[in-house]
Amino acid sequence: MNLLQYRIAVIVLRALGAGAYRLPVRLRTWLGKRIGEIFRIISPSRHRVAAENIRHAFPKAAPAWRREIERLSFQNLGITLIELLTFPYITPAEARAALYLPGTEDVERELERGTGVLLLSGHYGNWELLGFTFPLYLDVGTSVIVAQQSNKIAEMYLDWYRRRTGNRTIPMNNAAFTIVKRLLAGEAVALLADQAAQPDHCEFVPFFGRLAATYQAPARIALRYNVPMFVAFAERLEDGRYSAVIRRIPHEDLQCTPEGITELTKRHVQALEEAIRKHPELWAWQHKRWKHQPPQS
Repeated sequence: MNLLQYRIAVIVLRALGAGAYRLPVRLRTWLGKRIGEIFRIISPSRHRVAAENIRHAFPKAAPAWRREIERLSFQNLGITLIELLTFPYITPAEARAALYLPGTEDVERELERGTGVLLLSGHYGNWELLGFTFPLYLDVGTSVIVAQQSNKIAEMYLDWYRRRTGNRTIPMNNAAFTIVKRLLAGEAVALLADQAAQPDHCEFVPFFGRLAATYQAPARIALRYNVPMFVAFAERLEDGRYSAVIRRIPHEDLQCTPEGITELTKRHVQALEEAIRKHPELWAWQHKRWKHQPPQS
């Protein structure tokens, strides 16, 4: 894509964001839901993946309930998108007002000691708002691990707004060295840990009753360098704001051994599952989370 096309695309996205920013919260949420429903219609493959994942995760649930969770999950994606477009315009005060983040005191105590911290989350609620707002609560450098997008316009636009509140971004590919460097410098590193990992870089741990390939790097780094691990998930409230309670995942009883890494991975995955079971409609079921399985012995 040439520079002119890129500029036109950015102008369109900025215009859409400006319009969404001026909408009342309830109308913006309503519009996001409709966008999500359109996604569901025009993405039959994602619709099938989501339906299959929900069926496996909740095998005893009524079919009508599972269909409703799938529909609401697509709506959540639409709401997240429309809110995402407003990020170039919202002020730091507005961002903090949109996300209540209890539990920062524990994180701050660790950072004051000069210890870096790992913050794990997932594609739950508005995960982008969580990453966008997190550095506003902490007077410390924050790095966010990001996946590279196939659409370079989307990648550049996302990278730009993610940095607006003081974040630094680290591409996911070959990120381990930079993560360790930032942690040892006493910074916070945030990442999403709920997508399928490649079989040669993962731990297979239970997730909704099935083994799921999960990145081992967070647990390995936390144990090897004695870095505190926290989780937070941005739960949408009735008034359109969010709450993301920061919880510590304890690992003082574990060693940096294969068994310890597996156990710590299980613990943070279990925290994610607990959040999803509380509000299953807020998780992105459209991802092929269980596409890899351990080799048969």
